[in-house]
Amino acid sequence: MIRLATLSLAIALAGCASKQIQYPAEQTNNVKPSSKMSNMQVAKGAWDFTDQDIQVPANFDTQGLQHCDSDFEMEIDKEACPLNKKAIRIYFGENTTQNASESEKAALARLNNQKLGLLLESQLAGVNRFRIVTNDNTTVSEEQQRQLAEQDASTVAELKRNNKILRPDYAVKIDTIKSADRFYGEYNGVAQYYVEMTTSVIDPYTKEKLSYPNIGKVRVKATDVKDKRELVYTEVNGQYYTGFDYSNSDNVQAMFNSMVSKSFDVILSRLLQEMPASAQVVAFKDGQATLDRGRNAGILNNETMILFQYEQGFVKPIGVANVKPSSSSSIAQIVKWKDNDVAEKIEKASRGEIYRTPMNKRVFAVSVGIPADYVKNRL
Repeated sequence: MIRLATLSLAIALAGCASKQIQYPAEQTNNVKPSSKMSNMQVAKGAWDFTDQDIQVPANFDTQGLQHCDSDFEMEIDKEACPLNKKAIRIYFGENTTQNASESEKAALARLNNQKLGLLLESQLAGVNRFRIVTNDNTTVSEEQQRQLAEQDASTVAELKRNNKILRPDYAVKIDTIKSADRFYGEYNGVAQYYVEMTTSVIDPYTKEKLSYPNIGKVRVKATDVKDKRELVYTEVNGQYYTGFDYSNSDNVQAMFNSMVSKSFDVILSRLLQEMPASAQVVAFKDGQATLDRGRNAGILNNETMILFQYEQGFVKPIGVANVKPSSSSSIAQIVKWKDNDVAEKIEKASRGEIYRTPMNKRVFAVSVGIPADYVKNRL
């Protein structure tokens, strides 16, 4: 009887073991929140691309290009043109500080947000993705007064009637947190300074914070702009003695100005990924392509651009090019053709003669990020 019961139990357990345990689907990974410092993302040169790298980047937009004229100012279809540049005005938040000693608090309180805002205005204006409504009222007022003094009054009055102040489509708000810590070991200490920025785009008429462009959070630390050895200091009896002079408010302020400037560089590099420059290819010939847009569409010098064919919503990359713009057009030197049948067909058809793609198989170009040439010579 006992043997029968034991056998029955074994059979029951075997039956249970044969059933596969069902776990819920896992579609996410658990990761810790990121506190890493932010780096600039710079476009690779076209010569550094492999065949695998030649892919259409995120945020490309080919819809509605037929609504764009050369200056993107057609009143009827202005809003339909995806390259229409929005007018923005930049605002800075308060000087929020954390963990600062009295000497460093004084330096951070003196940070001039007005000057920082003008610096960002100049950087954004240079890449031609937005139209900037400046907050530099001092310069504007001074120039208007000079023109009144130097020009005929009726001429100035006529200019004012014909030129309205640019109305911002959006407000761009920069919120900043600045942290000033110091760590002291057995023999010396090191200054640990941080800047954190968040950028939001606001529609002033609907009061909506827009999701695009999404710049995200930018973090920069002192060692991103200076070598760590330059931030080391020594104290005697609790007072500054030598090394990095944290007691000098001008010195601390200069450090944070450099960190904020670095933050602007990161913001700019992210912006150019969120809002890539686009153009349509007019024709091909002997490894070159002509584009119907130039600086007027925000194409920068030595821009790395991916060429791709667009048909019925599908895209097929055909090559990577180094692009040089004029005011309203560009010339693209195709550095590497994609290894596919479409690229091969276009490359062969354009040998020694001009080749234009059919209207139902148009070819476009889209940038991949801030060019290294711009970083080297403009930032």
